[in-house]
Order: sequence, then structure tokens, then C-alpha cells
Amino acid sequence: MGGKTKKQLLEELSEVQKMLEKRTETQGHMIRKFQTLIENEGLFSQIIDFLPYPLAIFTPQYTLSMTNKAFAAETKTRVMYPEKGAARILQHKINDMQLAAAITGVFAGNTFFLEDLKNPFSMFSGITQQSASEPDLFNRVVIFPVPADDAEITHGVIVFIP
Repeated sequence: MGGKTKKQLLEELSEVQKMLEKRTETQGHMIRKFQTLIENEGLFSQIIDFLPYPLAIFTPQYTLSMTNKAFAAETKTRVMYPEKGAARILQHKINDMQLAAAITGVFAGNTFFLEDLKNPFSMFSGITQQSASEPDLFNRVVIFPVPADDAEITHGVIVFIP
């Protein structure tokens, strides 16, 4: 046995078994979290989609991740789960300095409530104007951060309010 006693081999085997159990437990925990996410994704999407106010979720690169039905109705576009880079917030199209600061400041963890905005939907690529029936209907916004478990801000959310 190369100088190792049965006791030493049993101790080593016990340590390997403990390590494998810990890894298995960690993997099980990760799998359960992933399953919960998958199970609830449809519910979260439905809740967001049925909000009565236009909503857009965007990344730190200002790419839209998701919009809801109210956003689509107001802008005559649909960006449910766009391909990467398909729709963006264009900083150069934002005339209101407070809105521009809020779009960037949300990734520092700040929440903003802005009023008296003029055509805020024009900041999105591919959207020239909001509905013609009431062009200033959604002139207020709430912009808030969405942090991950590690508190890093992964997305910003804009809710347009009449």
C-alpha cells in the first residue's frame, strides 16, 4: 500500500466523498434555481405584458431586452425578445437632459421619476413618433434599476405614465 495505512486511506476517501457531496449539493441548488426561473419566466412575461402602461427593459449597452403590449400599441412596434442589437436607446436622440442622465444613471442604482417629457418614445431606434391620437399622452416616466443577486445592475426599466 505504499506506506499508507487503512486509516489514512479511509480518511482520504472520506474527504473526497465530502467534496463530492458539496459539489453535488451546489449543482442541485443551481439546477433548482434554473428550474424556478424557467417555470416562472412565462408568468413574469405575462405580468409585464399585461401592464396597462408602456414598459421597456434595456441593458447597460442600451439594447432593448423586452417591451410589453402597451409599448407596442403606443409605438406601433413589437420588441418582445429582440435579437441582439435589434432595437436600442439612442443617446443622441434624447433632447431632454434629465432623461439622458436618468438613462445612464439607472446603472449606478438610481431610480428616477421625470415629468413633462416631449415625445419620449423618439429615443428608441426605429420609432419616429408615438401614437398620433394623443402625442403627449405619456409625458412622465419612472426609470429604475434591476440588480442581479450580486447587486450588479443588469437592466434598466422605463415605465411610461400618462
